[in-house]
Amino acid sequence: MFRVGLTGGIGSGKSTVADMFSKYNIAVIDTDLIAHQISQPDGPAYAAIIDAFGPDIVADDQTIDRKKLARIVFNSAEKKRLLEHIIHPLIWLIVEQQVSTASSPYCIIVVPLLFEGNHQSRFNATLAVDCPDKLRIDRVIERDQRSEDDIEAIMNHQISSDKRNQLADDVISNNSTLDSLQTSIRQLHEKYLSLANNSEAI
Repeated sequence: MFRVGLTGGIGSGKSTVADMFSKYNIAVIDTDLIAHQISQPDGPAYAAIIDAFGPDIVADDQTIDRKKLARIVFNSAEKKRLLEHIIHPLIWLIVEQQVSTASSPYCIIVVPLLFEGNHQSRFNATLAVDCPDKLRIDRVIERDQRSEDDIEAIMNHQISSDKRNQLADDVISNNSTLDSLQTSIRQLHEKYLSLANNSEAI
């Protein structure tokens, strides 16, 4: 299976881009969604996360307060590594399971910290979603009701847009209209179809 790693900074529009690829019946695997699922009360990482970070991160409904946990890990490199040690093996195990059952010519795997985690080798191609920082912050404030300080703390643990764009095989801009974005995605879809077909022929 030809694998495209989709990445971008917080608020850049990764989900919007992934949804547009799915309209072409392309399998989309979202590692952030997997992380959320395995951290639910019935998930395999739930108990280990609470053991590591304490009961204060548990909300009244017994779910893990993701915003509170994010504030902890994005203000401590050690805590961030600890969380990654707990969830990353489980995430990639589930990714492999989902890839094995995908029936599309290629798949999109959404990985917010793709380059930060040095996951490039897992993919045949990488695609970065680019968007100005100010627009990203405004989007996340509206979407998640996070404070600007919280958002900037997260952004500080992500590489710069310039660096991400340099590392990616392809870059898609998400600072214009949806029609413009759809045009770019159609072109990339055709490119990835060709690459997937060529890789199967080798």
